[in-house]
Amino acid sequence: MFGIILVSHSQKITDGTKEMIEEMTGTSDAVRIISAGGTGDGRLGTNAVMIMEAIEAQTDCDHILIFCDIGSAILSSETALELIEADELREKAEIMDCPLVEGAFAAAVQATVCQEKETILQELAQL
Repeated sequence: MFGIILVSHSQKITDGTKEMIEEMTGTSDAVRIISAGGTGDGRLGTNAVMIMEAIEAQTDCDHILIFCDIGSAILSSETALELIEADELREKAEIMDCPLVEGAFAAAVQATVCQEKETILQELAQL
């Protein structure tokens, strides 16, 4: 199973992206998407602890792909990875270098078709 974490300064962006992906791909046992946008209290910004908790909620996933928008979303995701104590969980998680919406959508579609991380990463590299 693939875990997808959406990180943006806006919770509305990550919630909307999650809703769109789930609507377009249907429910699948191949992918679990978590929205980790905003600060957790409705403000714009990012929250490393909230992102860390999203990663920890994906412990049963084989791979955890983190999609970020800009600036501190990436920095907060890097900090979240550093905060995780379990090496095996940290090793499963990876910040993707591609657009948030398009990347997460492409990864979710690919994960429902195949469970090969390299195939998904090749698809994302084309974005």
